[in-house]
Amino acid sequence: MRTVERSIHLEIKQLKYFVEVARREHLSEAALELNIAQSAISRQITLLEQELQVTLFNRQGRNIHLTSHGKALLTQATQILEQLDETVALFQQTNHKNARILNIGFEESYISQMITAIIQAFERQYDSIIVPHMMSSSEISEALYTGKIDIGLVEINTALQKNANLSLKPLFEETYHVYVPKDDVIALSINPPLTQLAETQLFTLKPLATTIESRLQHTLKLPIHIIGTKSLAHYLLKHHRGYVILPDYLSLENEVEALCDISLAHTELKRSFCVAFKKDNKKVDILNLSNLIHQLLSKVSTYH
Repeated sequence: MRTVERSIHLEIKQLKYFVEVARREHLSEAALELNIAQSAISRQITLLEQELQVTLFNRQGRNIHLTSHGKALLTQATQILEQLDETVALFQQTNHKNARILNIGFEESYISQMITAIIQAFERQYDSIIVPHMMSSSEISEALYTGKIDIGLVEINTALQKNANLSLKPLFEETYHVYVPKDDVIALSINPPLTQLAETQLFTLKPLATTIESRLQHTLKLPIHIIGTKSLAHYLLKHHRGYVILPDYLSLENEVEALCDISLAHTELKRSFCVAFKKDNKKVDILNLSNLIHQLLSKVSTYH
């Protein structure tokens, strides 16, 4: 003969009602404690007994007493509800902790020079902590959409501007400058066009932003070389091997060699930055952090 297994479906509220009644052995007191009708408790206890196919209480008029089955269930139900409370508390604690963690994505830019100051200023005033992530522009956009980061300090682009779910606050415009030997012909130029750089080898300390590199590629005939160190930049300039192009937050010390520092702010070599975050981000200090960043960075125009 085949054995048919019977599925049992217990509800948490049934166990809660049962425990309150079992501890008091009094329906009306349990109903008062739970702030529900006595009839509702009686109905749930009856459903629980039917589900378990046992009698949980002996009823004598208004008095009720636990049966042996009831005493066994009280032990188990108490453990289940305590475990449930611990689980809920654990998740609430985790959610509370996460609500106080703000992930910032930022590009290699003037912001990377200021990120420490931003974190220090913010964490002095608020309880939340900042976790910084250096990323590319495309990585920041993706991380904002997926929720990996809460705030992006990023170059403004069309995709960000068209996203109705994001709040964008403009910060500053990043421009570029170029170092040339002081006796080079370009040193005599006022606001030289980019075409004046076309025939000369350009060097830079760090990789240029994609948007800047793309704009330069339309003008230059030679690829830009990344050299990494200021000492090498000085050597190349001293020996007339080319020019060194840098964003305005980076500079070369001009103490020994005779260098000329030429601003390119009049050209199309510009990057506009913003602070971006999801409008539905509910973290406690998201607006405080956004406002502080705007306060610290929005007034910046030149960095050298």
